Amino acid sequence: METIFDMINKSYEEKEKIYLDSFNKLQIEYDGIKRTIIHYTTEGLVTNYLTKLGEAINNHNADNIEYCLKGILDWYNININDISEHDGLVDFNLHRRNMELVENFYKTMASTPNNCKVFEKEIANETPSEANNNISLNTNKPIIFISHSSVDKKFGNAIRNFIIGLGVKDEQLIYTSHELNGIPMDKNIYDYLRENFNNKVFMIILWSNTYLESPSCLSEMGAAWVTQSDYTNIYVPDFKFENPKYHECAVDPRKMGAVLKNDGHCKTKMIELKNKILKMFNLEIDEKHFMVLLDEFMKEIQ
Repeated sequence: METIFDMINKSYEEKEKIYLDSFNKLQIEYDGIKRTIIHYTTEGLVTNYLTKLGEAINNHNADNIEYCLKGILDWYNININDISEHDGLVDFNLHRRNMELVENFYKTMASTPNNCKVFEKEIANETPSEANNNISLNTNKPIIFISHSSVDKKFGNAIRNFIIGLGVKDEQLIYTSHELNGIPMDKNIYDYLRENFNNKVFMIILWSNTYLESPSCLSEMGAAWVTQSDYTNIYVPDFKFENPKYHECAVDPRKMGAVLKNDGHCKTKMIELKNKILKMFNLEIDEKHFMVLLDEFMKEIQ
């Protein structure tokens, strides 16, 4: 005769089985879900939810799986009507199926208690090399990413030289307009950038009027919001703050930053940026060397 404890354990095991069945199906369906959405849009928010969902699946991170599924589902709820009316869309039924899949996966996995314990059992059975691979994906090494338009390379180069002058190493900086800080050969630029959002990323957004017209730049900026990365705003001298697109961005446009003009305000903000970077990377620079570095920076942005 079953005791109440047997019934509870059986119920828990059944819920574990439901969760793992849903997880296994999500693994199978994930690529199709991602391809369908990316074929329709490269919008930064949803593409980063998709990327982080793939990473969460690989890492068996139940909390992040639920969070990303919820984000994708919210995106579909907002955009499904526009998708249905989109000219040239091959098959709206693919998106309708996508939305149903995401909703079902989210509801099933979110309703199962103690999800992480399910994965703890699986990870305990992995080989040492597999376990080490999971750990290595969360190294949390700091990295600086200068998000910019290539048109603004002059200012980007000045910021890059300033950062390197503080002692930051080339491999700790992503700046795609310089050969020492670019994307490795055979790597897709967006995949590489998303991979690095696993780390502790500090993003410097180099705002310009051209930046606001670039979908790829806005996608990078959206990634900062999605991953809740720390960031600072730096503006080219002729940036139009009244541009409506600027005020519609995901990050906070009211967050104070540096306008790249040869004045005291810019110098003060660059000193604040210096202090932030030194603390982040545990670096030191003596006052005389920094004053020379700051003077060189101010000359470069003229």
